[in-house]
Amino acid sequence: MKIKTFIILVYIAAGLFISILSAFTTFLIIGEPIGSKMFLQIVFAIIFMLPLIGLISYMIGKYLALKFNQTLARLEKIKEGNFLEYNEYTYIFEVNEINTSMNYLSKQLDGLINNLKLKNQNLSNLLISMSHDIKTPITIINGYIEEIEDNLIKKEELPAVLSHMKTEINFLNELTIDMMSYISSMQESKEKNNINLFTFINEEVFPLLPIREEIVYINEIDKKLLIKFNRMDLKKVSLNLFSNALKHTKKGYIKISNKKENIEFENNGIKIDLKLKEKIFEPFFTISKSKNRKEDGFGLGLSIVKNLSNNNLYNCYLKNSDNTTIFCLEQK
Repeated sequence: MKIKTFIILVYIAAGLFISILSAFTTFLIIGEPIGSKMFLQIVFAIIFMLPLIGLISYMIGKYLALKFNQTLARLEKIKEGNFLEYNEYTYIFEVNEINTSMNYLSKQLDGLINNLKLKNQNLSNLLISMSHDIKTPITIINGYIEEIEDNLIKKEELPAVLSHMKTEINFLNELTIDMMSYISSMQESKEKNNINLFTFINEEVFPLLPIREEIVYINEIDKKLLIKFNRMDLKKVSLNLFSNALKHTKKGYIKISNKKENIEFENNGIKIDLKLKEKIFEPFFTISKSKNRKEDGFGLGLSIVKNLSNNNLYNCYLKNSDNTTIFCLEQK
């Protein structure tokens, strides 16, 4: 039975019961006996009221059925993957509570599904790029192994060949480490701490950076600034951004500062074209056209930075100012 029919029948039955009960109770109170004439008057009164009871029941049933049907239609759309449609306001408190809960769950599901799609796409792109990068060193190593087995390499050439093979193995090892770091950066459930950023940079980040006479490291963070961040994530983000700045800065400075809660990593090295501001955060993307990974790295550093920043409720983006490049961490 549909809810509309059910509500109409219930209201009609309730209306009839209350009408009859009211009529008989009235005569009991006034103390008059109910004769055949009085009984017929009661029956006619109830028959007269019946259309009104039916009309009121129909209107209430129609209104309630409409609200429940809207809720059912919303649930069907959620089942089909449409999370962003909201039901209109209703005067029924419980229905509003249901809609509010559905709105919240829809947003959560939409965000979760989009996040999973993005991660799946990123992993697919990652595997494609990784397979391409792995192919060359493995081909080189296999080639040398076959030459050694066929005695095509002279004894005096062997040290150089082995050194070259070790270089390719180190390349694969570094690629694997970066890959694991990237995959790890996609995990979201991590404990966050209140960190004094000025002290953290001075004591836990600067000591790990290479010393170069031609480059100055500057810490202009507000000494009282506390940020909520996973400690290991913050170290990885900072080191990756400083390392990226070092690749593009031959002489000058690399600076970290803040504007209220937002953090800026600035360097006066080679400016990154703002046309690449989205592209540079993609896995395996490097600005240089060179295939030499020794200098350019694997192009995973900024992807790791973006993932870790998002996991800690910060947006990471690029902006340029005069002759400087600035990576910003902006609190969401």
